Amino acid sequence: MNIRILILVLFLFVLNVHAQEKYQTIDGSSLKIEGLSFELRREVILKKFEKPLRIFEPKYECGFLSEAEQGNKYYSIEYKYFKFTGNSKAEYILEEIHFVPAMPHTITFRNKLISYKTTKKEFETIFGVKIDGDRILLHQMGKDDAFIFAFVNGRLSKLGYWSPC
Repeated sequence: MNIRILILVLFLFVLNVHAQEKYQTIDGSSLKIEGLSFELRREVILKKFEKPLRIFEPKYECGFLSEAEQGNKYYSIEYKYFKFTGNSKAEYILEEIHFVPAMPHTITFRNKLISYKTTKKEFETIFGVKIDGDRILLHQMGKDDAFIFAFVNGRLSKLGYWSPC
């Protein structure tokens, strides 16, 4: 009986390792907004981007930005084209960006501009990945969270932060 359990555990371990190898990854610290990290203290966000449209509690049911799961309150600082979410114990992460022509802020990856003009082909070259469909989930290296990039009509339209539930 014990040998069966051991074999099952080993099989599940190998299956999990193999599944993780299929993830496409990026160095999330190379993503920048106006030259700043995607993870910032509240004071830095408010100083750099000034008055937000609103600050609110998002009340996510699960994940790394969930009060219920993490045991701390989280707040979103929402601007017209992007939103940061976090709290005083953990930095705020740039959770969402809408890539539109009117967005006045510069987003870069390894000093290469990404914007509403970025095509799928350009994105693949910049990030060193392959896109199948209109979305791609890129896990942060060495972390469980990721970013989802969405495309409309072959061009970058949205970036969203993702964490497992």
